[in-house]
Amino acid sequence: MIYFDYNATAPLHKNVIKKIQSLKFEEFGNPSSVHKIGRNSKKIVEEVRRNILSSLKAKNYDLIFTSGATESNNLAIKGFIKKNNIKTIYSLETEHASVIDVVKSLDIEKKFFKINSNGTVNLKEIEDLLSKQTTPFLVSIMFANNESGIINPITEISKIVKKYKGIIHCDGVQSLGKIEIDLDSLDVDLFSISSHKIGGPTGIGALLINTRNNIFPEITGGGQEKNLRSGTENFLGILGFGEVINEVKNLTQICNSEIKNNRDLLESNLKKLSNEIKIFGEDTDRLGNTCYFAYPSMTSENQVIALDQKGICVSSGAACSSGKVEPSHVLKAMNVDEKYIHSAIRVS
Repeated sequence: MIYFDYNATAPLHKNVIKKIQSLKFEEFGNPSSVHKIGRNSKKIVEEVRRNILSSLKAKNYDLIFTSGATESNNLAIKGFIKKNNIKTIYSLETEHASVIDVVKSLDIEKKFFKINSNGTVNLKEIEDLLSKQTTPFLVSIMFANNESGIINPITEISKIVKKYKGIIHCDGVQSLGKIEIDLDSLDVDLFSISSHKIGGPTGIGALLINTRNNIFPEITGGGQEKNLRSGTENFLGILGFGEVINEVKNLTQICNSEIKNNRDLLESNLKKLSNEIKIFGEDTDRLGNTCYFAYPSMTSENQVIALDQKGICVSSGAACSSGKVEPSHVLKAMNVDEKYIHSAIRVS
């Protein structure tokens, strides 16, 4: 079996398995309990929190553990808007569903920045729009697209947002382990991450909040995580996340060397096979592990099934919303021709 769907989820890292298997009874408790076993568990949770903050160079941030990226994005957007009386939100039509669906459900003004045909943003258009903004606003833009792998210029976007006194949330899920992250330099206000994209357990993620900002909780009833995310902490998930975060530097180096070289070789060979093949975002700054292409002579579904029968696992795009093969909203936002939209697959 050959697994090429890392943007959907990564296999559990061997060090995570060893760490969980080696857990002592004295360390396995409810972190909110006041007895010794509870205190031991709490100590581990706090050590992991500090370790993640250090790995992402986030001295100016607090970290709130969540159940994953979807909850982190919901908490960031809804929690900040409720707390700070935000009147307008800006985003991209190419965002993950956990951002787009939240944005569209909000009872405030919603605006979407245009996407170029190659999947990139237009910084001039972003500045022009934000320069006219007269009420408090929030911008939510992902660091790297989960389907195309296209990397957004978050540093530049963050500077524009700050110039016009706005707030920026960044979905950083796909960037973790693939791009070097220095949050203090990026200076975003809110940053979402998830464990299972880098080989940690599923069901655990985090929202990093710049210490200058405040949000309202979405889940109440216990006061955990500084009263911002109630519920017993996912101790095993946090333990595993803390172990795999130690691999981030190495994963990032491999992604931008060996894996990127193999990705480039794959794309070169694909183009030799047929002049019909179209590679999305080919001329852009992309994640080194992601190849998103279309072969119009065969539908996405048929390609995924045919490769699966040969023991090769790929996807047609995002794998977070359902088990069905559906047309990509990312490619639609890029105004890609329908024949390519219905024949696109992602190798990651």
